[in-house]
Amino acid sequence: MSLETSALASYRARAYNTNVNDVTLLATDYLNHFNEALMLAELVVDMPDMLDDLNEWSPVSYEDHFRDSGIADRKLAIEAFGFSPDEYKAPFVATTKQLDREIQDLQTKFGDIDKLEKDEIRAVATQQCAIIRELIEQAGAIINGHVGDLKSQTFQSESTEDDRMFNQDDINAMFD
Repeated sequence: MSLETSALASYRARAYNTNVNDVTLLATDYLNHFNEALMLAELVVDMPDMLDDLNEWSPVSYEDHFRDSGIADRKLAIEAFGFSPDEYKAPFVATTKQLDREIQDLQTKFGDIDKLEKDEIRAVATQQCAIIRELIEQAGAIINGHVGDLKSQTFQSESTEDDRMFNQDDINAMFD
């Protein structure tokens, strides 16, 4: 048994019955960060003054989210992330980076909210929030070990992940 395999087994044992999935070594608590932005975006339609709160949202790494978290298993979530098997971690990272981009895109679209009619605001929010909601669901599925047939997918290592842009079709294909 290699040292890496031994560490994986150890983290899986430690994760059992915690907030960290004992197969993927990922935790759903991270999705709260994206759910907050989604909730604020949906509120902006009827309460434009919520835009300031939405604009305060910014991407936060998985590790930083848990460093700032109050959940009991935050230390385990940070440590185990480094040992999450690539079959889960790669699509998870790709999906959460896409979430960051979609939310930032929505912030930009709402940038001139004073110049938009209420119907335009609603249309933008409805379309963009549907994409964000689907990505959150996909990230949750990955965290819970449901990644579909990834054998046909090619993921680059984390060090070059920023060099590859994933679009919605790439992410959807992970779950076909």
